[in-house]
Amino acid sequence: MTCKSHFGKMKFSLSAIFLTLLGTTFTFASPYSQSALSLNQTFSISALHPNNQNVQLRPLTIGQFGYVYAESGVGSGSFTLKNSELFYNDEFASLDKNGALIFKSSGSPVSGFEAKQVSSVGYDLRLNNTFPVACPVVDTNGVYQIYFGEGNGSGNCFSVVTEASTP
Repeated sequence: MTCKSHFGKMKFSLSAIFLTLLGTTFTFASPYSQSALSLNQTFSISALHPNNQNVQLRPLTIGQFGYVYAESGVGSGSFTLKNSELFYNDEFASLDKNGALIFKSSGSPVSGFEAKQVSSVGYDLRLNNTFPVACPVVDTNGVYQIYFGEGNGSGNCFSVVTEASTP
């Protein structure tokens, strides 16, 4: 009797494991993981960081001289992605010598941007499969500049997820 009871429990456990693995397979095979933004489709970008309320869900804005910031308020909604290059209006994304993300109309664009769909309205936006860091801007309250790489060297930078969303 003891063996039969033990076997019955084992059968249940194997069934539970099978169903769990089946559910995980369907989760990873989600149609969202394979989609990308289409050419010439405009979108906005927000910074996400669940442990830092100063940057969580802050829209990315283009500031003076084309530098990119995460701050409260209305974000810039005219980003496009073409041939792995990111554009804001007619200006392309590049990185300055410190890795700060900047939009300008001269020089060389940085390529390697991709957007993978993670929800029905959102896309993870990465550069060469990495997310940026947000660094506080000196003498401002709650404004963070966006960098790829180390950041501005302040020691107060942290990684953020950048999410593109279509209107």
